[in-house]
Amino acid sequence: MKWGAKSVIVMGYGLRASGVDPRPLLALGVPVITSWQAMDLVDNRHPMYYGRPGILGQRTANRVLYEADQVISVGCRLTPWMIGHGGLRPEQQLIMVDCDKDEVARFANALWIQDEIGTWMRHLAPVERPEWISDCESWRKPWIESPAHDDTNGYMNSYRVIEAIEPHLRPDEVICVDVGSHMASVFQGLHVAPPQRVICGGGLGEMGCGLPSAIGASFARGKGEVLCFVGDGGMMINLQELATIMHHKLPIKIIVFENDGYAMIKGTHKNLNLPYTGVNRESGLSMPNFCNVAAGFGMNTCSVNKWETLHKRLDLLFKIEGPFLMVVHIDPEQDFVPRLKPIIQDGKITPARFDQLSPINA
Repeated sequence: MKWGAKSVIVMGYGLRASGVDPRPLLALGVPVITSWQAMDLVDNRHPMYYGRPGILGQRTANRVLYEADQVISVGCRLTPWMIGHGGLRPEQQLIMVDCDKDEVARFANALWIQDEIGTWMRHLAPVERPEWISDCESWRKPWIESPAHDDTNGYMNSYRVIEAIEPHLRPDEVICVDVGSHMASVFQGLHVAPPQRVICGGGLGEMGCGLPSAIGASFARGKGEVLCFVGDGGMMINLQELATIMHHKLPIKIIVFENDGYAMIKGTHKNLNLPYTGVNRESGLSMPNFCNVAAGFGMNTCSVNKWETLHKRLDLLFKIEGPFLMVVHIDPEQDFVPRLKPIIQDGKITPARFDQLSPINA
């Protein structure tokens, strides 16, 4: 295979499914980015790893993917959630190493490599592209620096909560992530490294998957510890699984981001200038006190709305044996950015350019 002047390798979950060690791809001198489901394949602080692109992607990853002249997708089907509704630029060469011809067929000009991933990798030779790597490095931005992640209205910002949690993670931490707005904070802000695992529903978008997946992961670890991130909306969909956790005495640590309803749908309403409908207490949706509910099942719980309290309770959450539920209260109107927002002008909705994540000047 001939490398482009500005090549980027995109790792997907298919690479994990293949059973092939992905680390040699980091030694080729080519920038590497991943899907959300493949973020745990490599050390997120490796110098050749540039993050996770998408509609709710990281700025660096989106810019690297947008500027590349050759995109090499390895076990990744490149969903609109990952490459935007506008898709790749027409002039970008797309090479797909994939076992599913139907996924490749979605892209008219894609070059399909049918070799098994390990076989294909053995034929790759390192390349030197110092100018391209220099450009990629110039776009590397710490996610936490954005003023959009500052605390607002007396609430803790969820992105900074993730930053505070990261140092507590165990070397072999298994993390299950439910679907909802909190996913942006986790997948844009968290750094992991093998053998740590991050499990999510991928493109299925199934709210309520967090607790069931954490239960399955705990049983798979011999009733081992699992960390579960879930939003208040997702928590309501499988609330009964707290009984399963307590019945089997599974040491699952649950962190609930409580923001008065469905933040992702609120964001859609805001983008389209629509009134809130069925997304928060004021518009017809209310949530219970999750600490009281969990306590009713006999679970240890705590509620957090101050940084001092968070740091103390995190020590407790990771040290205590058995199940634990922590509710973190975040601003009901917190924005989840960077985000690829549609451009609305004269009643017409058009996709933004892939590297133009909002807020534009952040």
